[in-house]
Amino acid sequence: MSNSAIWQVQVSGTGTESGAGDTYTIDFNATTKVPSAGAYISDISVNFRRAVPENEAVATDNNELQDMGIDGLDITLEGVIGDADNDATTNSVNKLSKWIQDGNTIAGFTKGRYGLRLDNAPQWNVVPTTTYGYHIRDIKLNYIGENKDLVHFVILMALGGDIASAI
Repeated sequence: MSNSAIWQVQVSGTGTESGAGDTYTIDFNATTKVPSAGAYISDISVNFRRAVPENEAVATDNNELQDMGIDGLDITLEGVIGDADNDATTNSVNKLSKWIQDGNTIAGFTKGRYGLRLDNAPQWNVVPTTTYGYHIRDIKLNYIGENKDLVHFVILMALGGDIASAI
């Protein structure tokens, strides 16, 4: 059993991890910290962004800041995927490549179509709904070592929609 997962909601999907099935889910940290055929998350970063624009006063020592509230929430997942040279569609690298091309929204999930489960940091878990869901902003893949069958990944996700209800 994994202790973390990302999943992609499909058209007519329920939004749940079980509804996505193995085809559209990447499980992390299922066994050990050194993946053989799986994926492991080593670091999780959470970044709340606040909208605080500056209203600069020309030629004065007065700089007004305006607090406009939460601007967004970003989650960065970092780790290693094993067996990355496997060309099967079940390979996590291949899933990520397809996901970034598929887009972040579909009918019924216009605020984000990706779900996230982090058993060790459950306050950031999101099951996509019609009012919120995660987007994948960026994916960075660095092939490691001579055999190139391990990939260091960095996935940047952003929460779309109603942040206060989502987390």
